[in-house]
Amino acid sequence: MTSSDIIIISPLLCKNITIQTTQKIKSSNLYNFLTTSIQSNDTILELDDKMFYYYIVESNIYEIYIINTKYEYINLQASIFKYFYKNDTNTTDLFITNDYFVVYKNSKLYFFKENIDYEIEDIKSFIKYKYKIDIDNTYLINKEQIKVYEEEFLKNNKQTIEFIKPKQSKFIWFYIFYLIVLILLFIIYNSKTKKVPQTNKVVYQINNNILFDIIKLCNIYKLQLEKLEYKNRYSIKLKSNNKKNLNKFLSYYKDKINIKNIYKKDRSYILEFDIAN
Repeated sequence: MTSSDIIIISPLLCKNITIQTTQKIKSSNLYNFLTTSIQSNDTILELDDKMFYYYIVESNIYEIYIINTKYEYINLQASIFKYFYKNDTNTTDLFITNDYFVVYKNSKLYFFKENIDYEIEDIKSFIKYKYKIDIDNTYLINKEQIKVYEEEFLKNNKQTIEFIKPKQSKFIWFYIFYLIVLILLFIIYNSKTKKVPQTNKVVYQINNNILFDIIKLCNIYKLQLEKLEYKNRYSIKLKSNNKKNLNKFLSYYKDKINIKNIYKKDRSYILEFDIAN
């Protein structure tokens, strides 16, 4: 990875969700807590979404951020202000730009929010009331300073955001194993019968690529895989208690699958489909 591989993204491109809690969430429960909080705010994670958060200990608040991007190496413009410090400090500092403001605690990024033409004292009062934080120092940052800090930041050549990755559920691993077995049986069967035409090989490879993506999306959107069968093509049944999640899934694959049925059963929504040839 080189400095040219890193993309610096404006905080304004992040969707921000603020969640109040009574205590810090255990690490084992953190991913479920974050995704549930996101969905409760009428937001559905998409395939290219990357998620990260900051926990504000003084107020037991989680600031959750979502970036939709295909770039692998990402840093936030809000992170560049660490180069303001020549030495580590024990202060809580406020950096204000025209577009957003950032709070640093002990020389480290604590959280950031959009700046909607707030006055300095309004921002400080908001931070004190909302987050129970007293600001020690306040700095106004112009575009020229941002450019200088960005150049210094890129020299460091290091990604500073820790994205939260999905925890793979047990049924996902089970079906991945099941798919591997199916593929092996398919290969063995065809090796003992006749050579598979090249066009069929291509279709088979495409189908499996789609299938693995479908399983990945099931994990992201919390869809339950009710049935997976293979008889010349894959036949799949998905279930969800959230209609929006099912619709989001369909928005990706409606042109790549043959939908057989969509219906409601009790409190769940059922989707039945085949993977198209």
